[in-house]
Amino acid sequence: MLAVRLAAAGEELRIVDLPLPEPAGTEVRVRVAGCGVCHTDLHIVDGSQGRVELPLTLGHEVAGAIDAVGPDAAKLLRKHKLRIGDAVLVYGGWGCGTCADCRAGAEQRCALSRAPGFQADGGYAESMLVPDPRYLLGLGKLDPVRAAPLADAGVTPFRAVRRAWPWLRPGARELLIGCGGLGQFALQYLRILHAGADIHVAVRELDADRLERAAELGADIGLLDGDPAMTLEALGGQPADVVFDFVGTDETLAHASAVVAPGGLVQLVGEAGGSLRFGFDSPPVESWLTTVAWGSLDDLREVVTLARRGRLRWEIDAVPLRDAAAAHARLRSGDAGARIVLVP
Repeated sequence: MLAVRLAAAGEELRIVDLPLPEPAGTEVRVRVAGCGVCHTDLHIVDGSQGRVELPLTLGHEVAGAIDAVGPDAAKLLRKHKLRIGDAVLVYGGWGCGTCADCRAGAEQRCALSRAPGFQADGGYAESMLVPDPRYLLGLGKLDPVRAAPLADAGVTPFRAVRRAWPWLRPGARELLIGCGGLGQFALQYLRILHAGADIHVAVRELDADRLERAAELGADIGLLDGDPAMTLEALGGQPADVVFDFVGTDETLAHASAVVAPGGLVQLVGEAGGSLRFGFDSPPVESWLTTVAWGSLDDLREVVTLARRGRLRWEIDAVPLRDAAAAHARLRSGDAGARIVLVP
């Protein structure tokens, strides 16, 4: 089968021909329909992403069809109401199953996890193995190529918005820094999960086209860059109750710290490598700063349900798998308006 692999950090992606993997035990083979291209994939290529085992087939946003199962998987497949041939989305937080995080339903935080595209071969291939049917979510009539980004770009902001729930009171002021692949989903979740609530949402972006998209998705105001004073003015002269940083540079984190309210929340989602000085009153006193780790299996179920009901809007750009290197180059240059999905 065709696969795109990385042999070592800093090297070029290689197109290789591998034997079709045969499922054993509880494993399920998924025939890949599409695999999203994520900025994290670029970090893996650059060597800046932690806990990566190379050589590796990249790709963690995977959707496709159940193709074959191991001898111990058939009963489990029926338990999860799945059959060979079903269109599925692959959940990537493959935890150990026994640690405290796994038992709490947060396998994506498991210190021993083996995630596709990080420690296990992922979806930049014609087929891949999934360790257990419980990591597969039926897509129904959803196009699996279009659905692939839900496995990360869709679920990570859902978790961010859900974790911000205590701060999302009526009248709350929200700031989204970045409204690209993940930010556009976060904006929709804010409007869907808090329908009817009087919350004020501002979006700060460097791209005017993304600001137009944000307005279509429900942003109250768009800021084309701008300093903290401009952001505070856009928020009605008051600091933000919640700041979602989908970029994660030194500059965006500093901006978030400057505009969040005392007792407010800054959620760092973007992995651009930035850091923030932490002191008694910077960020503001008693404010909260946290990160978001992917999403749980339950989070992804809710995202798929919303997508199947037609509640979410997103665009993809389908690109042949053989053009993975060119797709990475486009993502690096910023020339990717929609989520790139590699199609075998």
